Amino acid sequence: MKSEYIHLVDFHCHNCLRCVRACPTNAMTYLKNSPRIEANECILCGRCYAACPHDAKSIRSEMKQVLSWLDAGEEVILSAAPSFAVIWKNIGIVKNMLIRRGFKDVKETAEGAAMVSRAYVNLMNEHKMKNIITTCCPAVNTFIEKEYPDLIDQMAPVVSPLIAHGRMIRKNHPNAKIVFLSPCIAKYKEIEDARFAGAVDACISMEEVLDWLKNDLDESEEGEWTEFEGSISRVYPTAGGVIATLPENEYYDYLPVDGIERVKVMLEAIRKGELEGCLLEVNSCRGACLEGPLLSHYKHSEFSAHRSIRRAVSNKPKVTPGELPVDMKAEWKASPVYHPVHTEEEINKQLIAMGKTTPMKIHDCGGCGYESCRLKAIAVLDGKADPRICLPDALEKARSFANVVLDNTPNGIIVANEDLLVDDMNPSAKKMLNLDNVNPVGLPLEGILPNEELLDLIRKTGYKASHFHCYYDMYDKLIEHAIIKVMNQPQHVIILMDRTEETQKEIAMAEARAKTMEVTQKVINEQMRTVQEIASMLGETTASSKVALLNLQKAVNGEKL
Repeated sequence: MKSEYIHLVDFHCHNCLRCVRACPTNAMTYLKNSPRIEANECILCGRCYAACPHDAKSIRSEMKQVLSWLDAGEEVILSAAPSFAVIWKNIGIVKNMLIRRGFKDVKETAEGAAMVSRAYVNLMNEHKMKNIITTCCPAVNTFIEKEYPDLIDQMAPVVSPLIAHGRMIRKNHPNAKIVFLSPCIAKYKEIEDARFAGAVDACISMEEVLDWLKNDLDESEEGEWTEFEGSISRVYPTAGGVIATLPENEYYDYLPVDGIERVKVMLEAIRKGELEGCLLEVNSCRGACLEGPLLSHYKHSEFSAHRSIRRAVSNKPKVTPGELPVDMKAEWKASPVYHPVHTEEEINKQLIAMGKTTPMKIHDCGGCGYESCRLKAIAVLDGKADPRICLPDALEKARSFANVVLDNTPNGIIVANEDLLVDDMNPSAKKMLNLDNVNPVGLPLEGILPNEELLDLIRKTGYKASHFHCYYDMYDKLIEHAIIKVMNQPQHVIILMDRTEETQKEIAMAEARAKTMEVTQKVINEQMRTVQEIASMLGETTASSKVALLNLQKAVNGEKL
């Protein structure tokens, strides 16, 4: 099943496996020389999208739908995630630009975050939960539902700031189209979740807005922050931002955890019973939402945003408990992913089939996208990985093959640097140049191949091979040189082919051919002389015979002779 939200662009893919290595759930697979997403295992953290340097992944776009609403004169209200600060200094700037383009209003999703913080305070004061895992990050919510379903009872039964804000706007503007300005891919799916139906109508990225406004952007645009109750919640997109809005609580300690790998460690600790009485602020992205995947492919300033946000919330009071204007409840449901179970015998058999026959062959380098060779073997058994892909093995095979060629080719091979000093030399070259007992590294080429014309040619040769013949008195050899520059390296490779014996054979053959031609010509001349003599004798005999026969004829006819 393909992902509805992240699309792979095969034409741009370089098969570098960066996306496979980046995926924290191994939902990104690589088979038949192409990456694919296992949608049922994907949590839409966006790591694969952020990691790809080749534009080989695109994100679902709802911008056309939003523009059609604007063109039709619909009431369209934007909820701007607090992470907008990585691009615009304050909400006033965003609001001014988008209202000029037809939006009815632009509000801060932080208003919803303030309500979420209040819901957390109320929840902590009830003191009914063993731990409280924040539920602001839909990627983490999905991860827990899929991989840690036994822990959903420790997820806060509270909607995210986006859903809370959407419901609040909907309450006051029942006919409006509500659009979310997002740094996050997982928000697209959250909006469509049946549990939150009707809260928000569409999702667009900040990059899409920038592209749309590029002809109208004004670097000198001015605006200002508009205060609201719980303005401190603007700090939500920073690591520890949720906790920063909360007053101290006698029942729960606060722990921030950002980055899905760290979240995984934290969930394992809860599963083992090592944590209790904690409110755990969790974010899929390292650095929280200011490092969201939809902010990864264009210039933005995380630390400038930190400064702007901190200034905007400076000295603002913490959120207090109290009534909430909209329904904030959320129900989380176990949706475990089926992972086939393989026996140790099956796993070991697959490891052997992959060439992992000794401890030295177990690299656990992670280059293939899996943390260990064992996990790679399991992925192969699951039909999610190509067993042939192993970077250390491929490098070892390449080196082995190269060494076999270099050590056994009859041609000499010299690698020289840009200063025309020897970097390396194979055994055949050492033997050809009488350097068997010498370490040639660092020797100047002009000392072992003393020909100025050759050295000039080496300096001028590019990536296309040049050829040069030269006889060396010091070696009593005629050598053909093939010279080529190493791609993207300040080095040249000089291949030496000893043509001495071959040339001597050619000279001997030429001499033999000349002698043969001389003998042949003598025979021909003798044959021609003999033929001429025979022809002369035959001519005289024929003449005498003719005279005799004529005389006989005349005698028979009675004629006078």
